[in-house]
Amino acid sequence: MQHLLTTVALVSPIDGIAQWISQLIDLINRFTHSYGWSMLVLAALVRLGLSPLYLQQMKAGKEMQALQPYIKILQKKYKGDARKLQQEQMALFREHGVNPLGGCLPLLATLPVMWAIYRALALNSGHFKQSTWLWIGSHVAHQFPQWLAVNLASSDKLLLTAYAVSMYFFTLVTPTASADPQQRQMMRMNAFIMPVMLFFFGRGWPAAFVLYWLGFNLLSIAQQWYVMRLPSRIPAPPEETDATRAGFPLNCPHCNKTLTIVKHNRCENCGAKVRKLGASGDGAAARKLPADGGRNVDAAKGNAKGAAPNPGPKSKGAL
Repeated sequence: MQHLLTTVALVSPIDGIAQWISQLIDLINRFTHSYGWSMLVLAALVRLGLSPLYLQQMKAGKEMQALQPYIKILQKKYKGDARKLQQEQMALFREHGVNPLGGCLPLLATLPVMWAIYRALALNSGHFKQSTWLWIGSHVAHQFPQWLAVNLASSDKLLLTAYAVSMYFFTLVTPTASADPQQRQMMRMNAFIMPVMLFFFGRGWPAAFVLYWLGFNLLSIAQQWYVMRLPSRIPAPPEETDATRAGFPLNCPHCNKTLTIVKHNRCENCGAKVRKLGASGDGAAARKLPADGGRNVDAAKGNAKGAAPNPGPKSKGAL
C-alpha cells in the first residue's frame, strides 16, 4: 500500500496528497465515529496548517487598508497626472514595506491543497453514502429529500444556505484594499452576489463537501476578525483641518488644543500667535506646503502690504 501511494504521488502530486488526506479522514473518524464531525475536524486541521499563509494574506490586506488614507491624499494631489500618481503610490508601498500583491500569492499557494481535499472527498464518497450527521439522514430528511440530505453524499439545501451566509459574513470582515469608491461599491455588491451564485452552483455538491467548507469559513471569519482587531504597524496620516491645510500645526503649541486660526494668525483658544510649519516640520507632506515652507508666499504678502523693496547695492556715484 505504501509503495502504491508513493507511485501515485510521483504520477500526480495532487492525487498523492488526496490519498493521504483520505487516509487522514478515516483516521479522524476512528475517534469521532462520525464522518460529519470528521469533516469539521479536518477543516480545523487544514486551517491550522495553512495559517501562516492565510495570516500573511490577512496582514497584507490589513496593511493595504491602512494605506488607503495616504492613497486618497496622493489621488487628490496628483489628480491629473496618472503616471506621477502611480510612481508616488509605489514609493509609498516601498516606504512602508507593503507588497500590493502580498494578499494574492498566499492564496494561490493554497489552491493545490484545496483541490486535493476535493479529490479526497471523492475518494471517500462510499463512506459518505452510509453516513449521517445531525438532521442529515434523519426521519425528517427522508420526508423532504429535495431540501435535506439523506446522507453525506447527497446535497443538502439547508447546509448550503448556511454556507452561503457564512460566505457573506466572511466577505464583510475581509479588508477592502481599494480607495476607489466605485470599486468599494462593487465589492459590497459582490458580498451579496457571490453567496447567491454559490447557492445555485452548489446545489449538487455533496453535504460532506459543503460541511467542510462551512467549518472552514467559520474558522476563517474568527481568525479574520481577530487579526483586524490587532493594531496596525502603519500609523494613521495626520488629521487635516483648516489650520493644517494653511500650513499651521494641528495643535496649538501654547495651549495644546486643536488649533483654529483667527485674525493675525492667532489661536482662537488662547490668543497666542502661531507660526506656520516649515518644510521639514511635522507632517509637511500632508500639509502640502511649498518646498520653501511658505516663505516666498509670506514675502509676497509682505510686499503686497507696502513693504519697501530692497534697493540693492549703491552705485559708486552715490558716495
